[in-house]
Amino acid sequence: MKSLEIENKWELFAKYHEFGFDPLRWLPKCSNEVNNKKLNIFSELLKRNNLRIKPHYYIYFPYAEKKNIEIIRRLYKINEKIKQEDLKTKKAISIIKQNKDIIYEDDLFINEIKRISEQLKTKIEIDKISIIPSNCKEDFQFILLDHLKPQRGNKSGYTIVTSSNTQATDVTQPLESPIHMKISLTESVNLLNLLGCSIDIRLFPIYDAPNDSFLDKIRKNIDDFTIRYNYTFEDYSSLKLNSLFFGTTSTGNTHKELPNRFDLIKEETQIIITDKFGLLACLSLYIIATLDRQLLDKLDKYGIQEYKLNQLKDLAIRNLTEPKISLGKSIAKFLPNFENKFDVQSHIIATYPISKYGISSIYEISKLTNREIIIEDIPVIDKDVAKFMSKEFLISNPTASASNTNLILVTKELASTVIEELNKNKFEPKIIGKIGKAGTKRINFKNKRE
Repeated sequence: MKSLEIENKWELFAKYHEFGFDPLRWLPKCSNEVNNKKLNIFSELLKRNNLRIKPHYYIYFPYAEKKNIEIIRRLYKINEKIKQEDLKTKKAISIIKQNKDIIYEDDLFINEIKRISEQLKTKIEIDKISIIPSNCKEDFQFILLDHLKPQRGNKSGYTIVTSSNTQATDVTQPLESPIHMKISLTESVNLLNLLGCSIDIRLFPIYDAPNDSFLDKIRKNIDDFTIRYNYTFEDYSSLKLNSLFFGTTSTGNTHKELPNRFDLIKEETQIIITDKFGLLACLSLYIIATLDRQLLDKLDKYGIQEYKLNQLKDLAIRNLTEPKISLGKSIAKFLPNFENKFDVQSHIIATYPISKYGISSIYEISKLTNREIIIEDIPVIDKDVAKFMSKEFLISNPTASASNTNLILVTKELASTVIEELNKNKFEPKIIGKIGKAGTKRINFKNKRE
């Protein structure tokens, strides 16, 4: 019976792959996107091109009162000529899904970006980009540009734009499961919340499916999500590639200053994590274990029974598909009003996502501050599971987390107040370390572990 179950799952994975969704590629690293390190290399090599990559996790503009930013979406198949049109935009968000052999070969991919760049009339900065290596057929590969056009008017805050796409998901679920779209919607909303933005949220889903019936179900799932959380859903239709894809561009407005003042961070600034590390890695382990029953026997020797793995999987899905609206409201409480000065004793200085990149996200803080980061605790969702993953080398990133796991940087005096606020909203916050001396970009792990 067990072997039949596994055989059926392999058939399911083959079905995912048939429609261009790589069901297993994300498992070892908990991500199938090109990482920040490689994006920064591309950014340096493309400095003088019309298409410039400036990797970040959000874009923001001044918010003109009662005038929402316009999203102009353009989709191109791989090797399709980019239209020569003047959209009068300077920034865009992009998703590129292309043959892995091109993306993993730097010279080939740089030439591909230059090919696109040469067809553009004006300079376009891509502050948020997802580059997805794939071995799906060429018809399912694409370049998507969401051009961003802010409005003129009286400034009363900021408009923030984020995006995400579903790679890490439970592919033991049916293709038509609502969780795949919900994961993308939730991550993009969580990125807005992380910046204290929880009002006027609009979702611009990026989706595709092999038939009209499937597309109708996706739209229904999006509609249910937006009704539940009182968001606006703007449908730009499917990608029309007859493939399988789930993504989202999201926008929101805030009348507060943004928690991005890395220039104000000093030595002894406290680093708070909103939730424990490793929940996404637990989902990855669950899927790997469903394919290898012998792995469950190994897990049992570590004190990890199958029911525990199922519980962690369920917790991961819940965290991946339900946005933490309270986070945006909590962070906004500790931010100055628009155009007011920061007071480091009463305001959150900066925030940063951990998500699928896990502990490596902390190094990004070191680069942004040009300071040593001292880590004293690494709280994980389950110590036995984390120990197993580290020893067996099944997953290279055992600290990969759900999109509601983030970093908050505050002074020592404010830390307890922020933690109390997060506790009230059912987070599990903890101080994991502090900012060290300037001039050294590194993470210093102390001996203490949870």
